[in-house]
Amino acid sequence: MNKILSCLVMVATFSLAQDFGYEYAMISEYRALAVSRNLQEFSARSSNPFADSGRISISTALPFVEYRQNNGRMAVGYQTFSDIYGNSRESFSVYVESHSDFSLEGTKQSQGHWFIPVAVAANYVRADAPGKKQEDFDIGSFGLGTGIKFKHFDRSIGIQAFVIGSFYYASEGFSTDYGTQTSLCAEVQLIIPELVFEGILIGYRFETQQWNMNNNTLDYQRMYNGFVLGFLF
Repeated sequence: MNKILSCLVMVATFSLAQDFGYEYAMISEYRALAVSRNLQEFSARSSNPFADSGRISISTALPFVEYRQNNGRMAVGYQTFSDIYGNSRESFSVYVESHSDFSLEGTKQSQGHWFIPVAVAANYVRADAPGKKQEDFDIGSFGLGTGIKFKHFDRSIGIQAFVIGSFYYASEGFSTDYGTQTSLCAEVQLIIPELVFEGILIGYRFETQQWNMNNNTLDYQRMYNGFVLGFLF
């Protein structure tokens, strides 16, 4: 049930993108399909009581297929990795976020460059444990965040950059284990219309996450960073 609720929350979150009247001169409501390949470290936190033989550890590349639309992002990733015994394991990830931006400059939104973003976000991460006696990592999270954002759009180019910190309620699927998740993400985007087809999106994203659960065998952390390439449509 928790898995189903997490998925519904993520879909609902993505549909809530609002910009409170902000209008760009061009490429205002761009949509893009994108791919990204990220360097990744998924590892146990110091509070996790398992020995190394019982911990999930992933350092293989994390690929995403992404849908981008103005202040929204939906990313789905799948990967295989080898556990400490050399067995092949799987990991699946879904990230969804939506920003509402408030101008810091006291001008019309269409004339400003600096904003306070309020982010509504959800994510679901699953990773296979190395042995049958250990629990798989299977956690959905829903949270809010804020930070600082710069954006500039004109007829020939779009630029966005932001740093956002978020706090989440986290729950393991089909169990009573719960806790919190914190994250910090930073991203830069460059949107160039009509360069290829309708245009391209080039970006770079860094994100770090930490889970602190009441079942501390699920205390893990993830850091990933990489480039995004998308095509507008």
